[in-house]
Amino acid sequence: MRYQPNRDYRSNDEVQTPLELAEALVAHFAPTGRVLEPCRGDGNIYRFLPAGADWCEINEGRDFLKWVGQVDWIITNPPWSKIRAFLGHAMTHSANVVFLLTINHIWTKARIRDIQRANFGIREICLVEMPVTFPQSGFQLGAVHLQRGWQGEIRLSRLAGQTGAERPRKNPQKAALPAAVSVSESAP
Repeated sequence: MRYQPNRDYRSNDEVQTPLELAEALVAHFAPTGRVLEPCRGDGNIYRFLPAGADWCEINEGRDFLKWVGQVDWIITNPPWSKIRAFLGHAMTHSANVVFLLTINHIWTKARIRDIQRANFGIREICLVEMPVTFPQSGFQLGAVHLQRGWQGEIRLSRLAGQTGAERPRKNPQKAALPAAVSVSESAP
């Protein structure tokens, strides 16, 4: 039993995306059209979105889970304790969803099933260095792009331009991940 997770742990889910990381995320995905930031927090992602982007922030009385409307893009650092509810709601209201989270949050049987049932596919997993201000778990952080109707390969990439958010590497001799790798769902 001593290896069981701490089931009494409670997160307040208020983890702000560092400004440089927010800028790099928006630049990488380049959302266009109507855009929504469902968890604005301090506004670090929001400030780099196209003019006229909409936002929600529960601490300011605008609960994303009660938000209605349609947008072309949702891009956010969602509350990790509410991923399933946020994912379901996001896929109902947008054709493109980008969540900054640890990849294990999205890569479960239940989430994959939810994604498929909503007629979405994972278009890209963009690996991101874990900011020192984020909860350290040992899991890989990523910006996951889901797109309605996507049935192609999953692009695996690494986010560029994270100078302030990167942690020092323990073994700099390790080979770096190529800029992009395609992952196919079908066997060769």
